[in-house]
Amino acid sequence: MDETQDNLPSGDSVGEPVAALATLEQDTSPQFVAIVRKKIHRRTTVSQFMGFSWNFPRMLLLELVRMLGEILGSNPVGRERNK
Repeated sequence: MDETQDNLPSGDSVGEPVAALATLEQDTSPQFVAIVRKKIHRRTTVSQFMGFSWNFPRMLLLELVRMLGEILGSNPVGRERNK
């Protein structure tokens, strides 16, 4: 059984105070939803930017090695096709 299910009381032992709290449910305000969405978008943007920044030097180095290989002729298959 799951740990959280072990800690939950059964339906009969919930009691009146908890049942009374169920009637106090309120809708979330549009401002709160906008704030939460803005924070999520900010974190997503930062995550994507950091991922790009982390991979960019490796991609740049790989591209430079490929260009040098083409220039110096270390790729004979590509040279034969161009002739």
